[in-house]
Amino acid sequence: MPAPGLQRRRSSISHKAAELDGSGRKVSTTFDSAKICALTCHGIAPARGVSGVSSKAKINQDRGVVCWPFNSSHNQALLCIFDGHGLQGEVVSQWCMTQLPIRLEAVRDVLATNPPRALSETIIRMDKDLINHHRIGHLARGAGSTSNVLYFRGDKLWVACSGDSRAVMGQQRRGEITALDLSNDHKPDLPVERKRIEAAGGVVSAPGPRGLPPSRVWVNGRVGLAMSRSIGDGEAKGFGVVPDPEIKEYTLKPSHANGDGDKFVIVASDGIWEFISSQEACEVVHRHMNASEGVAELMALAEVRWRDEEGSYRDDITCICAFLPFLKEHPDDRDPNVSLDSNMLDIELGGGDDGYDDDGDDDGSQFAKRRLSIAHQGGEDDDYNS
Repeated sequence: MPAPGLQRRRSSISHKAAELDGSGRKVSTTFDSAKICALTCHGIAPARGVSGVSSKAKINQDRGVVCWPFNSSHNQALLCIFDGHGLQGEVVSQWCMTQLPIRLEAVRDVLATNPPRALSETIIRMDKDLINHHRIGHLARGAGSTSNVLYFRGDKLWVACSGDSRAVMGQQRRGEITALDLSNDHKPDLPVERKRIEAAGGVVSAPGPRGLPPSRVWVNGRVGLAMSRSIGDGEAKGFGVVPDPEIKEYTLKPSHANGDGDKFVIVASDGIWEFISSQEACEVVHRHMNASEGVAELMALAEVRWRDEEGSYRDDITCICAFLPFLKEHPDDRDPNVSLDSNMLDIELGGGDDGYDDDGDDDGSQFAKRRLSIAHQGGEDDDYNS
């Protein structure tokens, strides 16, 4: 009988990011916590009540998943983050998390010979299918999701990023830990992104002081998307916002006898990166001997930074960390019939009792302009969450 949160078919296993409950208790996982950990925490949003402005839980629109073993092999793995935004953005990120691993397994021959092509074509096709989906396509007109997919095979790593869910690697050199960004944050004001958007008729606004409000893409004076690449966001497609992932390839070189080498990878939603640099994140994780403790401290630090900087608002926070090396050869890898079950990733994070209901007033029209991933020109409160 599979453990809670685990679906299994032969040797393919998927593990969702466990929701932190604020109790401080350790979260059990199906993976060796010394090697891999995936945690998520729903955000909070300001609300006005009889006692003044306070905060309440909002729906967690982040999705994080680890697939290992993957594609019939213990020597392959996927680490994925999808950060939804917009009204019912959690539906989009959920759909992406469910679809991507299955679709990649369906093109396993291409994945074996040309991983960048398989990753790129799969993600672009997902975007098209989502926007044209008979049931949720209408939601994807005004909602979307980031996507960062890390595909491991042997000593190779491919990172396919659309949006601002960053991946980094902690490398030790002469005893010192150094962060290497594995992906770029796709902000609209980056020169290459701005050029594409403006050529397609979109308008890019500059960020404000300390990055708030963020740089945004405006389409016909509205939408105000705070990233230049995403899955979904149909209203912005055709105006330079694209799903195309930026793909980078790395050769992993785990630690040598002296301890130097590639130590771990982190992939997380911008709930981590808003107030924590890549270098600081790697220093936090490096203080610990296992991934579980490192991720727990990093998540706790992010919550403190959000409280100090924003008070009654906190973005959803999701983080996956894998200590290197964790892949291995296995006798079952020779069996071509090992594959993901189509129901394996049909899981929920957040929502339920943590759902953000809309009774009560928001804390002000400026809030949407400053913080949300989608905002309307003029500060209209469109009830969209990041």
